[in-house]
Amino acid sequence: MLGVVFIGNSKAEVKEFPDPAPKPGEALVRMAVSAICGSELHPYHSKDGSKGRPVGHEMVGEVIAVNQTRHLKVGDRVAIQIMAGCGRCYYCLRGDYEHCGTMGYLFGGHAELIAAPELCCLPLPDDVDWVRGVLLGGDTIGTTYRTLHRLGVSAFDTVAVLGCGPIGLGMLTLLRFLGATTFAADISAYRRDLARKLGAAHVLDPNTQDIPAAIRSLTAGAGVDVALDCSPAQGTLTAALDSVRKFGRVGFVGEKGNSTFHPSNHFIRKEITALGSWYFSPADYFEIMDLYHRGLNVDDLITHRFPLAEAPAAFATFASGESGKVIILR
Repeated sequence: MLGVVFIGNSKAEVKEFPDPAPKPGEALVRMAVSAICGSELHPYHSKDGSKGRPVGHEMVGEVIAVNQTRHLKVGDRVAIQIMAGCGRCYYCLRGDYEHCGTMGYLFGGHAELIAAPELCCLPLPDDVDWVRGVLLGGDTIGTTYRTLHRLGVSAFDTVAVLGCGPIGLGMLTLLRFLGATTFAADISAYRRDLARKLGAAHVLDPNTQDIPAAIRSLTAGAGVDVALDCSPAQGTLTAALDSVRKFGRVGFVGEKGNSTFHPSNHFIRKEITALGSWYFSPADYFEIMDLYHRGLNVDDLITHRFPLAEAPAAFATFASGESGKVIILR
């Protein structure tokens, strides 16, 4: 089979690999579509790359073989959740595999085939095409839905989205569906334009504006009800805390290293509620599918499509920041 690897220093290659063989309890899935995630840029830009292993963790496809699975069968259409747990601990039994003590990641979605544990294979409805399926069943909508659901965001809220990479754009997509009033900030002019297309009422430029001051000015000095830190940049954490009103809510979604905040000014005296959000559960997935059947539109998230053979160009395009969601077709 063919699969994509990172060879180091911002370069990707398509290489030949042996076809994987499913172990007991696994299915062999032929990939239909995969999508590039912002977290893939870390190994893509690194010196070591992916160390010869196929990459990709947002994927949908068709089961073509099974090995002692309980429910999966050949021909099933699936979205693959990438965090596999033991299936027996407290977190696994409540569906939160990402918190299992023996949790492992399932990589290799930018390939032609993957062997996946049955518990990672979520049923993709027949009326959801592959392209929409990879968005609805991947990080871009899954992680963002979990964040907004846990924060209780509704049409009554004003919401700031700080960072308009795939996660921030996914936030705007869901917030448009919910009917919330949104503020979007990103250093990329391309992504600011895309944020407008996705319904942002106010689009702000961190290159020329003090984002918290601009948000307070647009909200009569109060700040927004909800602030979402969706960026790897250190400064967006503080900006989110400075942008939210008293008794507001803050969601930390953008993975980053160290950042600085002031507990008294940012948390205690404003009496805010803050939470972190990492991934999503199978229960979240089924709720997302329900939203899709009620009218959630994810089509505007996709700006570029490439065949697998052109995966190096797909990653170069995504790394430039001049894209929304980039998908790889089979």
